[in-house]
Amino acid sequence: MANAALLSEQGELTSEALYRLYRNRSEKLWQERSFFRILNRMLFEAAEPGQAYRVLEHFYRLPPAIIARFYAAHLSGVDKMRILTGKPPVPIGRAITALRRSAA
Repeated sequence: MANAALLSEQGELTSEALYRLYRNRSEKLWQERSFFRILNRMLFEAAEPGQAYRVLEHFYRLPPAIIARFYAAHLSGVDKMRILTGKPPVPIGRAITALRRSAA
């Protein structure tokens, strides 16, 4: 829907202009959503085999407003800290290893 709205606002509809427009948008979204990729690594790489459900249990105990902002991809810095703090549902060593891989 956002792509359609963006398209409707464009005056120039050449393939070159649209390529630049959507390429810029995709790069911006990739940067903005790096936190979500980190969480994905935590879930699928840092959690012990068979223990990924603990990450989800931790997440779904958060306040509903944070969960809603998560699904809308509108997390504040405080929201991100809140998601990552508390009793870690994954071993710290494995979390650090997963984070290092995401930085590479």
